[in-house]
Amino acid sequence: MSEGFASFPQGPLGDFVGKIEQALPKLPKQEAKVAQYILLNVQSIGPETGKSLAARIGVSEITVGRLLRRLGYDGTKHLKELLREHYAMGGAPVAPSADIDSKMSQVMEAELSIIRSVFQQTGNTHWEVARHLISKSKRVYVTGFQSVRGLAEDFTRRLSIARAHTQYLSPHDGMLGEWLDRESPGISEECLLIVDVVPYATEGQELARIAKQQGRSLIVVSDEFCHWSAEIADACLYAPSNSGLYLESTIGLNVTLGLLVDYAANATPEKARKRLASWKKNARRLKLF
Repeated sequence: MSEGFASFPQGPLGDFVGKIEQALPKLPKQEAKVAQYILLNVQSIGPETGKSLAARIGVSEITVGRLLRRLGYDGTKHLKELLREHYAMGGAPVAPSADIDSKMSQVMEAELSIIRSVFQQTGNTHWEVARHLISKSKRVYVTGFQSVRGLAEDFTRRLSIARAHTQYLSPHDGMLGEWLDRESPGISEECLLIVDVVPYATEGQELARIAKQQGRSLIVVSDEFCHWSAEIADACLYAPSNSGLYLESTIGLNVTLGLLVDYAANATPEKARKRLASWKKNARRLKLF
């Protein structure tokens, strides 16, 4: 599902989407159907004609044209031009690997190997369990300590767009106030995801034990040095970190977390599309983009 931050419409296409959103509450019913379809499928309607678009939505071709003219556009031809302009790809060609010095070339190969390792693991049992938990749990808590807290917080925000009931958990700040109702019947449907690296193993282990003792499922996303997760977690996802950099690489953790967001979105694609459309609408109203 490639409909996230990088696809956020800006420029002329963004103006077009903004006009649709502003007009939507006041549109006639049939034109509103067209507008809503375009908002939810703006990335995939490039090949459509006015006729094919009307057939998909279940309205007349005249209705499609009427909506576009109401918004100040000359039919689907004008819309295609906006999409072509927005999604055109350009830029300078990638430099050949021969231009990279030997040390950086070794680091690059190590980083690529890390990514490859993550993808090679996605067919194992732990990934199957993680996919199920990240998409089916009633609530997902996410946490990470110190240098990986930022990764955990970013993942929480992204996951909250893909699915409902996602919450960052800060044990230090809140002292687990969120978990005081230990007898809640819904605890067995909750999941904790911990992003862990070696220096914070003690904290992660204790929090993991509390989560399991209270009845929650547990996913641990960690580097290759994590020695404890296999004994406690329902799913252990490993992302190698030793690539020769001054500090350990986090690219594997990022890839792993990105895949989990994608799995959550694809578990309920229609809901995820609607959530993303609502997120974009709110972002525009707040003038964030």
